[in-house]
Amino acid sequence: MDNNNNNQIQNANQNENENEMKNLEKKVTKNLIKDYSNLLNGNSFKDFSIFVENKSNPFEIKVHKSILSSRSPFFNESLRQESLSISLNQFNKKEMESILSYIYYGNISFENQENFIQLLEISIYFKLNLLKEIIQKKILNSINYSNFFQFLFQNRNLKFK
Repeated sequence: MDNNNNNQIQNANQNENENEMKNLEKKVTKNLIKDYSNLLNGNSFKDFSIFVENKSNPFEIKVHKSILSSRSPFFNESLRQESLSISLNQFNKKEMESILSYIYYGNISFENQENFIQLLEISIYFKLNLLKEIIQKKILNSINYSNFFQFLFQNRNLKFK
């Protein structure tokens, strides 16, 4: 009987320790997200510029080369040159800010179903495979009988790679 009680106490202590570790891991993740968010939104150590929208009125977004290249194969390939900027005129400010928040700290806004396709195309362009997978699942979950044909006709040129 005493062995049984000891085992129960050990199991309870082990479960408590595991819960404490999970809580600490959540705190670490939360702090990491906050720190990277501060990096993106602050001005410290930014060493690269992305210009978006149109050539006559470009919008500059300052970023960190090391973060972009570590999180996106597109940027890893593109930033090997010694350039201090890149022009991505095919994207607008909102789209670029959205993709940068994903690159920096894994957060992306899914405001409405209309922007799913835009985000999917952007994730393919920047070779963000995990984001592409998330968006594809969101799209599949959002399609129903009433919107299937509308979705199909609006996105007939889209290629799921």
